[in-house]
Amino acid sequence: MTNSLTVYAPEMIVAGGDPRGETCRYYNLVTGKKLVISEEKAANSAEWHIAFKRSVIKVNGGSAGTGGITGACISLPFDVSRENFLALTDADFRQKFDAVNAIPPGAELRPEAIDPAIFGWCVETDGAIQANAIKCWKLRLADGASFAKLRIKEVGQKREYVIAEYGYQPARGSSVSEVRTGRLDEGNGFSFAQGCAIAPDGTAWDIRLSAGAIFLNSSASGPGMAGAIGSNTWTAKWDALDPSDSVAYFMDEMGAIFRSPKWYRYNINGKHDIHPNGAVYALRTKDGDFKVQVYDYFMHKGSDIGNFRVRYAKL
Repeated sequence: MTNSLTVYAPEMIVAGGDPRGETCRYYNLVTGKKLVISEEKAANSAEWHIAFKRSVIKVNGGSAGTGGITGACISLPFDVSRENFLALTDADFRQKFDAVNAIPPGAELRPEAIDPAIFGWCVETDGAIQANAIKCWKLRLADGASFAKLRIKEVGQKREYVIAEYGYQPARGSSVSEVRTGRLDEGNGFSFAQGCAIAPDGTAWDIRLSAGAIFLNSSASGPGMAGAIGSNTWTAKWDALDPSDSVAYFMDEMGAIFRSPKWYRYNINGKHDIHPNGAVYALRTKDGDFKVQVYDYFMHKGSDIGNFRVRYAKL
């Protein structure tokens, strides 16, 4: 039997707004009910299976909770042209969902983990790791009031260090500095204001290198307000890094399962909207196996952020 969830975000949240104080909406897939539970209690509770916040979907396992849930995408997103994608109907989504009847034997189910907002900064070619130096990120820094542009110029073969080039903007409306260079080693943080590596404690650090990944000081990775926008190239010219279109800063969040691949396509209509892409995910829980598909992400009470319609069924 197919079941559904309709998830409503807290009212009045806006793109780029301060997410502190926002909490996930937690659901149990057996009962289909929303749980009224604090973030602190949820971290140590096996009652919930899946949770939603903004565009983030996380499950109760790995570093996100004690539920032991693992998961994977078992039916890839629709691979069609922009025009054909926009013409898809719920019947197309439902047909894709109904076609999934079991978890494939080769599916690599994995526990939940943090999904870094800064990704794609290195590539592997013929066994060698190289920096993806053309890619650039606009950053809102941990203090929430200063900005930077960043690219990775060099990376160690074990991702044990990176050398970055960056420009620093100390306040909204101020000028961007000349290009500077900094080194970040495994386990360290980096402060753009100080221009050097520092301990990744408190809110002084902006980014840190850990286990070969770059993390931001915000949300799931730290107490700061850092965020990243990654659809940029280093050769782009900016007088300032905080123009009006730079509102949708992404933060590190739990939710790696539903972002491998992502459950949505972004800005396909030129309006910076999020569109579910038809992907179907498997979740293995203590209550059995489930398949899950997001089929709508919609406007509610003036906000188009964090409102979901989800279908799911036991496998």
